[in-house]
Amino acid sequence: MPEDAEIETPSDADRTSNDPRDMLADVFARQADLARYYQTMRPDGFYSWPPQERCTTWTRAIVHECCELDNELNWKPWKNGVDLTANREERLFEMADILHFYIQLALDQDFSAEEIFAAYVAKNDENRRRQRSDPRYQPGADSPRQGT
Repeated sequence: MPEDAEIETPSDADRTSNDPRDMLADVFARQADLARYYQTMRPDGFYSWPPQERCTTWTRAIVHECCELDNELNWKPWKNGVDLTANREERLFEMADILHFYIQLALDQDFSAEEIFAAYVAKNDENRRRQRSDPRYQPGADSPRQGT
């Protein structure tokens, strides 16, 4: 193991604004640096596999981290749940784990932060158009929960 190997991460000072796209680019850069570090430390390990071959591992990791988040969100109605304000930090870190694997999945498919941002904006716009054209989302429409 090289003695001088360390994870290089952009500092907060390296960011030029609080633009969400810059924050997303920062997350992508940090994850790419971490992946390079893993590959340097374990050249014959998991990160030596071709990126496309790692993708199903990331999707499974995302699913399992979502299950861990479910546990923190009291999804079991037959159990006495915890006060969600008491486990806020645990929920936050589960979300960070999900993001970690999501970003690595994007990187391994050669998607950039800019592409993910653009795809998100396009999908968000499409969802808003759908809602505007659906009478169930119009003012005065009954919500599904009101009718039960």
